[in-house]
Amino acid sequence: MKMTSPRATTSSSTGHKEVPVLNTLTGFEAVNRTFAQMLCDRAEREPDAIAYCSWMNGAARPTTWSGYLEQVREVALGLHDLGAVPGDRVAIVSATRHEWVIAALAILSLGGVPVGVYPTSSVAEVKQALESSESTVVFAENAADVEKVAAVAGELPRLRAVIGLDTKPQGLAESVRAVHWGELRHLGRSRGVTEPGLFATLVEAGDIDQPAALFYTSGSTGAPKGVIHTHRTLQYSVLAFAMSYPDVGRIRHDLVAFLGLSHVAPALIGVFTPIMTRLVITYCTMDQRLDALVGVRPTAVLWPPRMHEKLAGEVMQQLSECGAAFRLQYAMAMQIARRVSAMRWKGRDVPWYFDLLYDVCLRRVFVPLRAKVGMDRIRVAWTASGNMSPDVTALWQTWGIDLRELFGTTETCGSVLAQWDRAFPPPGTIGKSMPDPRWEARVSGDGELQLRSPCLFGGYLNDSEATAAAMEDGWYRTGDLVEMDADGEVRIIGRIKDVLKTSGGKTVSPQPIELRLKASPLIDEAIVVGEGRKYLTVLVGVSEEARAMTTADRDASVAAWINEVNSELSRPLQLKKFRILPRPLSAVDGELTLKGTIRRSAILASFRDLVDAMYDAGEQGEIARQARFATGDLK
Repeated sequence: MKMTSPRATTSSSTGHKEVPVLNTLTGFEAVNRTFAQMLCDRAEREPDAIAYCSWMNGAARPTTWSGYLEQVREVALGLHDLGAVPGDRVAIVSATRHEWVIAALAILSLGGVPVGVYPTSSVAEVKQALESSESTVVFAENAADVEKVAAVAGELPRLRAVIGLDTKPQGLAESVRAVHWGELRHLGRSRGVTEPGLFATLVEAGDIDQPAALFYTSGSTGAPKGVIHTHRTLQYSVLAFAMSYPDVGRIRHDLVAFLGLSHVAPALIGVFTPIMTRLVITYCTMDQRLDALVGVRPTAVLWPPRMHEKLAGEVMQQLSECGAAFRLQYAMAMQIARRVSAMRWKGRDVPWYFDLLYDVCLRRVFVPLRAKVGMDRIRVAWTASGNMSPDVTALWQTWGIDLRELFGTTETCGSVLAQWDRAFPPPGTIGKSMPDPRWEARVSGDGELQLRSPCLFGGYLNDSEATAAAMEDGWYRTGDLVEMDADGEVRIIGRIKDVLKTSGGKTVSPQPIELRLKASPLIDEAIVVGEGRKYLTVLVGVSEEARAMTTADRDASVAAWINEVNSELSRPLQLKKFRILPRPLSAVDGELTLKGTIRRSAILASFRDLVDAMYDAGEQGEIARQARFATGDLK
């Protein structure tokens, strides 16, 4: 499949340079307009068209472009009345909702920089984000979020105001002003009456190369780093998304947004992409997502692997509640679908009679089943932000959804690699360089994936040393250990920093083994251990299904699965022992990042006794105990 690549657009009757709606996929250059300026252009050009929807009372409630702009104007002028100035960084501590997006565009209208803070953050993590970003104003969703901010407000000398979305903040330091969302909008309306030209003046002062977003890395290998993106790099990131849905600038696409907008990919899609495309977002909470998916029936999806996995589980639950006749039809349809999928993955032409049979299976079985979770209008779906189980990819493809992988990082914002050139690609790779030649990938001598594209970040906040370390001759060093075949297809085999070296000198990438172990419904998490040890072992976090079993049955079943995985591995890579984790991994205890990525060193520290127990039978255990004794660390 050959793809053309985006370009911007149509001339505006208002005299503005361009209205940057992506129509095709060739020749795109970032337009000389900020996102706030582009919002004004869209509102003037299409005032009554739907800009976004909010899921409320069981329905998607639309807001037009003119209504969108009016809310942004009120909040922006309210912030200006509170003393916000160009260059200020303003934090948003909130789950996904339309007010998050209004706040972000209002901040950008002033020449400020929105800073997403995960609402699940601890007080210490909130302090770290607000302190390192030097935020002057904070939007806090509810009383719990306000409480976290209030606990550290006295230690943040630059903080001037806290704005509560649901309630007026309480308990703040005397120097910090407390404002409710409705009060802020009222301040903005009043300011707009007294100075009717102020908003336009503030917006037009913006520049495309100003910072437009500050995202934080997951912190899986250390303290989170602030990643700066400009309006220009974000426009190219939108372009990268548009390459996944080439007609998104020409016809309406619908997407349901419930993932946290503090994450880089949801923010790119949920905040910035709609302004440049025909994508219409319906914002909802995580708890509302199934109702919203069924109500909206989205046409576009970009989710992390876990979300595809969870929704597949919902489909299977719906199937179990169907009658016996439908379940029999499903079993028969799956026999045909598996044959078709196998031929697709091998690159073989599917015979016409199988095509015909599969089309019947789609119409009578798979599409009605997918409709129960709102996935009946999806044709192409994407996954990123983690290791995707090939089994989950295969299942969705069998059900008729062309699920593909793409790759990007916080530093690239948009995707840089994708499975863009083949429908229903075989699971296992993250694709190849995007079809625009400005997106490039290479593999270094030590196997590291390195990237170069116009959507690369502008650097880490206040950390020139880390910025320099992340780059090599203009190429971004991802830290991912990969293999690239002759066609440019990339397969991730691990993280360079996660490579283990046993005491026998064997270098091991644990992630492929961990991913294979997690293919079992019994295992939610697996952490391979072996650095400096004679052999490999594994810590296992079991699923709800496993926890419902007796201890004996659970341990036997897990052991049987590990033995099966071992049979696929070379002898040095086989797992000699395992231990069941006594509790789930915790972000609060530092074992998981807020994105759910494991912090390997923290896990090994938390469960050191379990790890030692897998080695204590020999001299290594005694050596470990003696080493701890020598350092005064013996319990």
